[in-house]
Amino acid sequence: MAVAESIEDVLMKRLRAVEHEQIDLLQQVVDVMRHAHTGNHAMFVESLAQVVGIAYVMAQELGIPPERLDREVVVALEGMPLDPESDRQQAAQEVVQYLKTRW
Repeated sequence: MAVAESIEDVLMKRLRAVEHEQIDLLQQVVDVMRHAHTGNHAMFVESLAQVVGIAYVMAQELGIPPERLDREVVVALEGMPLDPESDRQQAAQEVVQYLKTRW
């Protein structure tokens, strides 16, 4: 007969998983910056996608559903103090619109 895991054991497993994800995330962020610096567009996109994917996995492991993370990204983007005339403001608005269509 299997012994049920204690709450502490489950939490420790989750924390270890998140620690590994944090390390992976930091490595991918370094890769994103390196590829941006070298101008390697394909590798930049691949590394950036991995950063986003790892963020979703980390959230899921912590009990945060993808929909909630999407909403938090929208709130964060809408709250960023960006110049309304800048390309970044337009890009942020496009991402917000895209995420809102997923709800």
